[in-house]
Amino acid sequence: MPQSTRYPKELILKDHREIIMKPFEEMDKERLLEFYKNLPVSQKWFLKEDPSDISVIKKWIDSQNDGKAFSLAAFYEDRIVAHGTILQRLFGGRRHVGRLRIMVASDFRQIQLGTWMVFDLLRRGMEMGIEKIRADFVVGIDDPVIEAFKKLDFIEEAVLRDYVKDEKGNYYNYKIMIKQLHKELSDF
Repeated sequence: MPQSTRYPKELILKDHREIIMKPFEEMDKERLLEFYKNLPVSQKWFLKEDPSDISVIKKWIDSQNDGKAFSLAAFYEDRIVAHGTILQRLFGGRRHVGRLRIMVASDFRQIQLGTWMVFDLLRRGMEMGIEKIRADFVVGIDDPVIEAFKKLDFIEEAVLRDYVKDEKGNYYNYKIMIKQLHKELSDF
């Protein structure tokens, strides 16, 4: 897969903290495990797999090694503070559609870290030949993120009513948003 995006990248966030963003590597798996273990249950109960289980992270590494995923990690000092992934099917009628997943530590939200990671992952999706990016959200939980994705030209494709249920038995709607990607960005 072509790689025009260069890493590591240094970012300065709105609060002036400096972040290093780079592709997730196997040597970072313990720090990623720690990142997910430190996230409150309220931020991860709706995921398909439990990322505080090392076998899940190893599976993610295998997907990346097989070319089915590309993951970025954001580091503040020696700590992972955000993790984002683009997933792609390598075969079939949906291989042109990527799935975007991003998690940001609570103390690094609302300071543009998630936005920077999404920009980079969208660019990588274009390099991977992805034409559409899908992102899924829990309505009532992810509302600020939904608004941010709307500003990035993601459109609502579907809402599945009462589709996810939290540990207390409360049901939530599940929103699927799509962004059309282009083959390349224009320069001016």
